[in-house]
Amino acid sequence: MAVERSKVRTLLDSAAACRVDDPVRALKLVLDARTLARASELTDNEAEALYALASIAHQRGHTDDAFALAAEAVAVASSEAPSLTLAWSHHLLGVVHYQASNFAAALEQSLTALQVYRTTDDEVDEGKILHTIAAVYQSMGDHDRAIATYETTLAINKPLGRRDLDAMVLGNLARVRGRRGEYLPAISLGRRAVELAREHAPQLFGGLLADLAEAYVGLADHASATLCFDEARAYWEHRLANGQELAPAEQLGIMVSEGRVAMRSGQNDEAIRSLSAALGLADRTEHRELKLEIHDLLAMAYKQAEKFNEALDQREHHFALHREIFTDSADLRLRTLQIAHDNQTARYHTEITRLQTTELVSSFAAQHADADAYHLEAFERLASLAEFRGGNTTKHTDAVGDLSAEIAHAIGQPPEWCERLRLAARLHDVGKVAISDSVLRKPGPLTMLEFDEVKQHTVLGRRLLSGVSTDLFSLAAEAAWAHHEWWDGSGYPNGLSGRAIPLSGRIVAVADVYDSLATRRVYKRKWSLAEAIRYVRSGAGTQFQPELVDAFVQVMVAREPLLEAEFA
Repeated sequence: MAVERSKVRTLLDSAAACRVDDPVRALKLVLDARTLARASELTDNEAEALYALASIAHQRGHTDDAFALAAEAVAVASSEAPSLTLAWSHHLLGVVHYQASNFAAALEQSLTALQVYRTTDDEVDEGKILHTIAAVYQSMGDHDRAIATYETTLAINKPLGRRDLDAMVLGNLARVRGRRGEYLPAISLGRRAVELAREHAPQLFGGLLADLAEAYVGLADHASATLCFDEARAYWEHRLANGQELAPAEQLGIMVSEGRVAMRSGQNDEAIRSLSAALGLADRTEHRELKLEIHDLLAMAYKQAEKFNEALDQREHHFALHREIFTDSADLRLRTLQIAHDNQTARYHTEITRLQTTELVSSFAAQHADADAYHLEAFERLASLAEFRGGNTTKHTDAVGDLSAEIAHAIGQPPEWCERLRLAARLHDVGKVAISDSVLRKPGPLTMLEFDEVKQHTVLGRRLLSGVSTDLFSLAAEAAWAHHEWWDGSGYPNGLSGRAIPLSGRIVAVADVYDSLATRRVYKRKWSLAEAIRYVRSGAGTQFQPELVDAFVQVMVAREPLLEAEFA
């Protein structure tokens, strides 16, 4: 065992040494290390190899692979004592979530990484994790927490001499202060960041000068701002002349800052020129968040220049890119849930294999033979979580399932199908687990963009439930997808009408609307039974199939005989 561990260590160390200059060779070495570690049952080394693979994938821009490998590294490392591997795997998951604008998930993973890191003896890199946490707070608009966390990062780094990280932190602090209109401290911090970056972090130098220029403009010191931009471009050209690579992000930061400054100075044509050039460069990179900002700035610049058609065109591009980013973010949240579910399923299968060698196999097999049973339990927990995150009790899922089954019985569906629908309908809103908390828990009316995000829960729910190939989950996926379609074709996500809507969706639509009305939500009062029934009846022929509304009323009168006088 000691020999195998030594071989794995050598492979991992060799990969780390050549990772920057020769990532292809590093990848091969890490793959060999993982194979050997797995065969030798060296769990800690296998987890380290998985994290190394995730880091290489992330470095090469393969975000999906990085996420999956980091999640697997967490699963493997969690079976051992807390380790640096576990901390850095959580941190990488946080970074991927952050880049996908899943800020709540990014914060959760990064805080977990910090907690695990502090249980180890390592102290050198705590500032890197804190910096990520501060950046998440900054992107969430929580500037007070961002500033406090950045300042803590500086204090922790001070005895360690991490001048490159200090330059990055000071630059972000300056940016936050500048965005808040605190231009004097922004200039002071920005100057310190620029001087550190000049020697210790040249890749940050141009961007920090551009940020400093914006702070000077805030104080109407346009001469100093111009000097900053001139120095940034001179440094940029010097590096290119010496054959040094210039990262697109560096160029973009300067160009976008020049565009913002020109807009604030009323030089709309100059702003359009700089931002259009930045957009051309951004189109050749993966910097979608910056590209989103450029579309927004261009729309404003064109509007100020009274070029309204161009402004509208940029706004439409901004909206389309926003939707694309949201879809990718939701996909990542779903992938997180699917990985967790797959890991749970894998643990079940591992346990079955283990128990097959013992006298317990017969009782365990009897308890877990039905695949639907443990898949349903997992998904019901997700559905309940979605309701809880929306500020509701988890009774809604059961209530919709029960009412759907009773309506199905009332229209003469086979008992077996009705009972399957009872379980399937409980999962109709499972896709809401991928919707952001800020939208799901919003007490007031939703904007159009927010409502578009909520609409996606039907598609996301179908995608998640389709991962289990049984009759129950096929029905659940169908109901999740179709329960917001309207009988007259004005629903979503596909605008289906009449009997083109699956029967499960038509039934669950009635049950869902009724129980939502009859239940208190964060955005509405609880309706009385009679009020809720009258509302459902008013939707017959438009939102709901008339025959199903009649069956629903029949069920409600059977439940509450006192309603018969009004609804019989």
